[in-house]
Amino acid sequence: MERRKILLGSGAALTTALAGCTGSGSNDDDSDDDSDDTESITDDESENETENSENDGTENEASENGDESDSEDSDGTDETASTDIPGFDGSKLSLESDEVSVSSVEQADSTVDVVATSEITDYQKLYAELETLAEAHESAIVDTEAFADAIDAVDWVIDHDAKRVVSFSVKTDWLVDYQNGDLSAEALLENVKSTAE
Repeated sequence: MERRKILLGSGAALTTALAGCTGSGSNDDDSDDDSDDTESITDDESENETENSENDGTENEASENGDESDSEDSDGTDETASTDIPGFDGSKLSLESDEVSVSSVEQADSTVDVVATSEITDYQKLYAELETLAEAHESAIVDTEAFADAIDAVDWVIDHDAKRVVSFSVKTDWLVDYQNGDLSAEALLENVKSTAE
């Protein structure tokens, strides 16, 4: 019942305020009298609303809590949507190549599975396109410690017209060594080639 009174009082106050605003432009003398009446009605209704809300604080608390949780959800959702793999942002994993493009990046237990497509089927040309492999992984690793704790390797499959051209593995230890400056990009690529099937 109190809610209805509040809603009716709010509606009446809004209507009165709007009527006072629209009617004030026609006659200056009348507008002063109308605005005084509007203010007194609005003030009385505001006091009633304040008293009612103080008596029943649960409604206000619930709406405030609801607003807070909605904003937390929208903030958290954006961040977690971009990175489901600990310490790794798959959207940042791309090679500087016109011939090889990443199609999907997914986690399977302690492995990150990457599927890429290629217009090249010749191994030597394909490996030349993979020269930026180390830099691509470095860009995608956003938290080295979290990534190294959760992931053992990044397994790649490169397809051409839905047929496998090559698959290889990039071990997490190699990526950590590369980031620490203990392994060059060329040495990392040689290690990767040794896992190719």
